[in-house]
Amino acid sequence: MERTRASHLLAIAVVGFVVTLLALRWLERAGRTVPPPSILIVLLAAFAAIVLALGWRVRRFVAGKVSMDAVAASRVAALAMSASYVGALAVGAGLGQTAAVLDRLGAPAARADALVGGGTAAAALACVVAGLVAQHWCRVPEDDDTPGQGPATG
Repeated sequence: MERTRASHLLAIAVVGFVVTLLALRWLERAGRTVPPPSILIVLLAAFAAIVLALGWRVRRFVAGKVSMDAVAASRVAALAMSASYVGALAVGAGLGQTAAVLDRLGAPAARADALVGGGTAAAALACVVAGLVAQHWCRVPEDDDTPGQGPATG
């Protein structure tokens, strides 16, 4: 499996930012407001924690400390890659939500939206980091020639 590239993550975050900002500005001009879902912060943080926990198990498997199915380990590597991509998109969306209300921070609702957008971006960044760390942990060392040891992600 190929490593996640920082340029891809940045591009995904920019797309998330632009789409979110444009959509919220368009809705604002149409007289509609969309409050950001604050539960997203909790869900992204939980996703990051789960990816780290699973990645840690694969790390221990690669080191030979626990037994694990190699297919399951490669699925964890794929999940870690997904976490970094989803996190990058959510970072952009959270920053887009925050940017959409920057000109109205005097209003309490806009401040609340900005806080939720910033919290979403922070939790999403944790997802990106967790995904990248777990991907690193899922790599098989180059000198490992033992069949059946470690996931096929190297």
